[in-house]
Amino acid sequence: MELPHGLIRDILEKLPVKSLLRFKSVSTQWKSTIESAYFKKKQLLYSQLQDPDILITNRCEGVDKEHVTRMFTIGSSDLIKLPNVCPVPMPIPLENKKSSFCYTYSVCGCDGMICYYNYFTCIYLVNPNTRWLRSVPQAGHQEAALKVMNKIHGTWTEDNDGILCNLGFGKDKFTGRYKLVWLYNSFEFTLSNTTVCEVYDFNNTNTWRYVTASPVRIFDEQAPVHLDGSLYWFTDEYITDTKVLSFDIHTEKFHMIAEAPFFEVGEKEIIMCTLNNRLCVSQKEWPKQEIWSLNNSDMTWEKIYSLDLQTDYDWFTDYLPPPCTYSPDVVPCAIPVAVLKNKKKTLVLYYPRAKNPNLLMYDPESRSYDLCFVRDYIVHSCESSFSCFPSLMSIV
Repeated sequence: MELPHGLIRDILEKLPVKSLLRFKSVSTQWKSTIESAYFKKKQLLYSQLQDPDILITNRCEGVDKEHVTRMFTIGSSDLIKLPNVCPVPMPIPLENKKSSFCYTYSVCGCDGMICYYNYFTCIYLVNPNTRWLRSVPQAGHQEAALKVMNKIHGTWTEDNDGILCNLGFGKDKFTGRYKLVWLYNSFEFTLSNTTVCEVYDFNNTNTWRYVTASPVRIFDEQAPVHLDGSLYWFTDEYITDTKVLSFDIHTEKFHMIAEAPFFEVGEKEIIMCTLNNRLCVSQKEWPKQEIWSLNNSDMTWEKIYSLDLQTDYDWFTDYLPPPCTYSPDVVPCAIPVAVLKNKKKTLVLYYPRAKNPNLLMYDPESRSYDLCFVRDYIVHSCESSFSCFPSLMSIV
């Protein structure tokens, strides 16, 4: 007896992406179903009901200095190295110079797709599960940053850090269109306005265009966070009261949505993230790290976790060779990555520069930490980590 195709489709939606890629060869009908936009959306919705995978990216690894992405699946003890889809970062030549400089990729993600980019030339969109790849033209921000690099002849100083603002990647929740958004402060580029905002709309013109920018400067040392059709930034660290700035991807308008539950931001003391589909911020104030969640109904902040960094001190300290000692000043925020659905309020934390292996699960009831895996590779450069729901999504 042959099963109705509608029932087969419902079963397929619940299978892992790896299995779905193999099952495309079963028949023309199965292939057509799995590749349809409707099926991809249904599969993503089911995936988002499960615990996410955790992606860890190592910016510079191996002889060829490739950008390596590893995946950790909740419930396993292994870290899987994913096939490298992006080209190996190439040295960027300077104008009228024999010298060049090399810059590795940064990352952001949405709906199972990852955007790899550097601040000067390259932007790639990748689905690490299907190995789909698409390149994006150079943005105006990258051109401006490259001009600054040529002006200083490739000699980097801390005074130039302000030009390296991070790219945002998100989806219009009304139309389903994906967009890249690059918001950056103007002063560092000797421009008169406060900020500049560029948008790349994949389903429209497939070109970068300028939109009305934010009226306030942003805190440029952290990447924007995407949630429910908006991107979020902290306001500039020199503004007395730190606030959260939002960009509606549909209307392409900026709004100041709320004051943060603290007053100052700093590179090592604060993190913005999403947990349980809510915007969250986490601040380290030694010896605690507190995580706050924004209630959209009344725009108030609720404290949901309070971590004691002294309880398991070695998890959250940088390695300092003898005779140096540990200090609260060198204990950055651990990055909240996800709250597990299948383990009550268990929090996944990531700490990229820890003395010990650094993906941890925190149990709020016992206030204890457990390792997710033991690292079997050497970190050659900064790592980053974020949750990702496996999907078949791509952008035509």
